[in-house]
Amino acid sequence: MALPQAQAPRYKLTIPSTNKAVTYRPFLVKEEKALLIAQQSEDPDTMIETLKSVIESCIMDKINVNDLAIFDVEYIFTQLRAKSVGEMVEIILKCDTCEDDKATVQYSIDLTKVKIEVPKNHQKTILLFNDVGAIMKYPTLDIIKKMEGIVDGDVELVFEIICQCIDSIYDSNEIYPTKEQKPEEVREFVNNLTQEQFGKLQGFFDTMPKLEETVKYKCPLCKKDHEKVIKGLESFF
Repeated sequence: MALPQAQAPRYKLTIPSTNKAVTYRPFLVKEEKALLIAQQSEDPDTMIETLKSVIESCIMDKINVNDLAIFDVEYIFTQLRAKSVGEMVEIILKCDTCEDDKATVQYSIDLTKVKIEVPKNHQKTILLFNDVGAIMKYPTLDIIKKMEGIVDGDVELVFEIICQCIDSIYDSNEIYPTKEQKPEEVREFVNNLTQEQFGKLQGFFDTMPKLEETVKYKCPLCKKDHEKVIKGLESFF
């Protein structure tokens, strides 16, 4: 006779980039183990693939994780973590002046109150010259994989990621989806931009929505006030 199986509760969340409401369940013990093993591996590819697998298992509605913006993934994961492990995350914050090991503060973050911050000057539609512009799309987990390899001066990789995040190019007469163009045609378009125009495309990434929390704390030794922005999945896990 088969053993009885626990039934996980169901919750609702809204995907930030699409405003689509989906139903999800907490991740189970087997999924938490997989996440911990991936985290311990310190391998970005392993962590990303495990994260994708857990989200696909826990979201009860049909979604394509590969199409989600990176901040969607971060937000979804924090909500999964809140319902699975606990809503509060304890982090250790250090003083940037004192060298004493005791110059630290334990800070609690409520994951249910962490929000996606969207800068006021952020825009997906970017006018480049005359009546010609680009409509951008957010980097996905697969693109983030490539970004892991970026080092100072890696111009070609930055250039390629920007090209991949151009969803379409438009003028006053027509919209040209990049998926219908040859990759080399998109690269040629970007290559022929001025530095100022290319900077507008880079600005899209600089102002992209982020999952972050600004915390304020005081060093217990020197009493110096600090303000720090907590961001990234590793900070909330």
